[in-house]
Amino acid sequence: MTLKDSGEKVHVIFGNGPVGSAAARYLLEKGFKVRMASRSGRRPPVLFDDLPAEAAGRLQFVAADATNPQDALRAARGASHIYHCVNVPYQDWWKLLPPIQENLIAAALNEKAVLAVTENLYMYARGAAVIDEQTPETPPTRKGLLRKELHDRLVAAGKSQGLAWTSVRASDYYGPGAGLQSMFGTNLFLDPVFNGKRPRVVGALDQPHSVTFVEDYGRALAVAALDPRAYGRSWIVPNDRTRTTRETAQVFFDAAERKKRLGVIPRPLIAAAGVFSPLLRELVEMLYQKEEPYVVDGTTFAETFGFAPTPLEEGVRRTVAWYGQAHPEKVARARA
Repeated sequence: MTLKDSGEKVHVIFGNGPVGSAAARYLLEKGFKVRMASRSGRRPPVLFDDLPAEAAGRLQFVAADATNPQDALRAARGASHIYHCVNVPYQDWWKLLPPIQENLIAAALNEKAVLAVTENLYMYARGAAVIDEQTPETPPTRKGLLRKELHDRLVAAGKSQGLAWTSVRASDYYGPGAGLQSMFGTNLFLDPVFNGKRPRVVGALDQPHSVTFVEDYGRALAVAALDPRAYGRSWIVPNDRTRTTRETAQVFFDAAERKKRLGVIPRPLIAAAGVFSPLLRELVEMLYQKEEPYVVDGTTFAETFGFAPTPLEEGVRRTVAWYGQAHPEKVARARA
């Protein structure tokens, strides 16, 4: 009997990326049934390989396009909680993010389910000494304005339609499964580290920049979804102490046992490449987050829910271990 046919309530996660996968693992550890819905319906490589058989039996993967209202309703059938962990490339935000959110709101209302939404920090004012829940929501960019519009729609659905919702916001994340969307992910950082090349990031190397461990992001999302105290408001995920980008990179180099120097991709180069790349064109307006101090404080969530963030060294160790499982040939070649 499949989860869909069992008649038992299920936690439905839209998006099978690193955040959704981290939330799924936490929920499985708590004994819940989980359905992960994505366009491909595929199981993410490595992230669930170590699940005990009993937990694996409570996990289902289904193909569903969240931009399609009927797909969203079908995938959400029987849900007690729905998790919005879907993201799309920058250049597609305006076309795809609004209908995705509307479809997931409709699915949650149809199932009388709690809707837990992943958000980011783009809507907060620029230049705050510390970003927390009291920082003014005055977006400095087009993408920040869109994020605020989406959040305001969530609030409106709660007030006018009785939607039970919560949202969780995080700084730039790193961790198992993180790829191009992370400055310390596979594409931009870990591959060069193990390929004998110099990893390069954007922004200023010696400015403080908070980073979020992706497993903390997914865990915080699930914690908020499960606790009615979280409903009707947004929260910021707690992080380990803030370090500079250079210091964070050094923790990675130490864990990988690689002696490396960190490079920078110059802003003019990104802007020039944006002429040909829609993705890079959209990246330019967000570079201020990497060029200026960016300190994020999740104390409110930590104190409310007794949530302790993963120390950076431990999160990096687990990230490097995941990379070794996902790309054993690259690690073996680098250490030969």
